Amino acid sequence: MQYQGVLKKMVTENLDTVQYYLSTASDYLHLNQLMGKTISLEFLHYECLSCGMDKEIYRQGFCKSCFFETASAGDWIMRPELSKAHLGIEDRDLEYETKVQLQPHIVYLANSSNVKVGVTRKTQVPTRWIDQGAHEAIEIVEVPNRYLAGITEVALKEHVADKTNWRKMLKNDNEDESLTAWRDKLQAFIPEEAKAYFIANNTETTLNFPVEAIPKNLKV
Repeated sequence: MQYQGVLKKMVTENLDTVQYYLSTASDYLHLNQLMGKTISLEFLHYECLSCGMDKEIYRQGFCKSCFFETASAGDWIMRPELSKAHLGIEDRDLEYETKVQLQPHIVYLANSSNVKVGVTRKTQVPTRWIDQGAHEAIEIVEVPNRYLAGITEVALKEHVADKTNWRKMLKNDNEDESLTAWRDKLQAFIPEEAKAYFIANNTETTLNFPVEAIPKNLKV
């Protein structure tokens, strides 16, 4: 069978093991069912996620012009502490930025290769953790906007990593850590504006990935 579509981030479902689905132009392809089988991929052409044109992709699925123009690629996406919608200040499109930034956000700890801190919209839990290959995660604070989540992440990454070692992750070389202990230790470093949003006494979420064999050697 042949499927055609824009290659985008896979849709996931957190069941006993994480389920992966590739969205195509006409259907969803359940990739877990293809484990152990041979598939082939063929590049046909580019398609920008914003303008839809056949232009070389620059970053985040956008062509170069769209990356510097579309609201969904503003600097606050990667650096949430730069969010300004809560002040009514526009970056590229205030209506879009208000919709995305002024909603509940989670600052979390995840363990994918080592313990790291991160930010995501509440609606993206646990999708964000799955995307990062985290085998366990826990929420630290739940705040009403992206800015508060951003400044909390900036403060906490002075005391814990904010990057994943992807080589260790793929080799399942994970450090055995207590995320609840890390959560409690980091509470003292939460900025004053976000202290009231600290989440106490919650438990870790465990994620199981559909892995048949762990690679021993990795090459880029």
